[in-house]
Amino acid sequence: MRRLKMIFNPVADRGHAAQSADELQEAVEAEVAAARENGQDIELTWTRTQYKGHAVDLARDAVAEGFEVVTAIGGDGTVHEVVNGLMAAEKERRPALGVIPFGSGNDFAHNVGLPSDPREAARCLFGDTTRTVDVGTIKDGSGRCEYWTNTVGIGFGGAVNMAARKYTRIRGFFVYLAAVFETIASAPFSLKAKIQVDGNGPVEHEVAMIAFCNGPREGGGFFVGPGAEMDDGLITYVLMRNMSRVNMLRFLPIVMTGNHLKYPRYFQRSEARHIVLETDRTMAIHADGEVFGSWEAGIRQLELGIVPSAVRVLTNC
Repeated sequence: MRRLKMIFNPVADRGHAAQSADELQEAVEAEVAAARENGQDIELTWTRTQYKGHAVDLARDAVAEGFEVVTAIGGDGTVHEVVNGLMAAEKERRPALGVIPFGSGNDFAHNVGLPSDPREAARCLFGDTTRTVDVGTIKDGSGRCEYWTNTVGIGFGGAVNMAARKYTRIRGFFVYLAAVFETIASAPFSLKAKIQVDGNGPVEHEVAMIAFCNGPREGGGFFVGPGAEMDDGLITYVLMRNMSRVNMLRFLPIVMTGNHLKYPRYFQRSEARHIVLETDRTMAIHADGEVFGSWEAGIRQLELGIVPSAVRVLTNC
């Protein structure tokens, strides 16, 4: 018997996910019925998250209960929590990850090649084809550590993520676009950063933003990390140097299409397995769209790494 744990986040997509929950569950159950008719022995167990971080606990419990597949139903934040729960288990005991994109950005699902339609993505749960992806680590100066699957953003990117949380009446990509405009209008960003890469000596940069990428897309449609591969054992990181508000507006559509690396005066792309970062002032930090550190948290030191081939994702649709 194949046992699947379905972890549904009702507050995904700025709280709109709950409105379509029953319809989605009916669609998934219909796929289960079809799979059973084809001879598959399937057990499906549904649960809903009730608080921030609940999906971490639910995924960890699913490992202990022997589920073969743990499915994140929500956005990138839900995937983030589920993977943090799965990574608590040894690799040989780690279930496969299923993803039904039901959030605002759904960048992880896009980056691993899943359909954007939740019902189509649900069909992937009942095949045998998986794609193995890397998982990143992030640790602050106090030793607090989390796993991340898609992107970590500091400076401008972190501030955009925090601004996006205020928008509840618009959805999807337009949430992040509105937050970008608001953040550009509020204040320019400037960080003096010392970066150590793979044990080499620190190099100083003045930046407005650094994006650490496992996949190329974030924010529901911004290709910040062009060329990033989710299974190469590397972190792709992109520096955005200080620039005026006018230039930020100029580069906005260019970043959306992933063509900003043609402008090395303002953008630099590199790859690494291990990165140590120290800044002259506190950073705003997001990890997979979740707040890792606000301005008030006072974080000025970060250490990032990569766990190659950490999680198997069901991708057969």
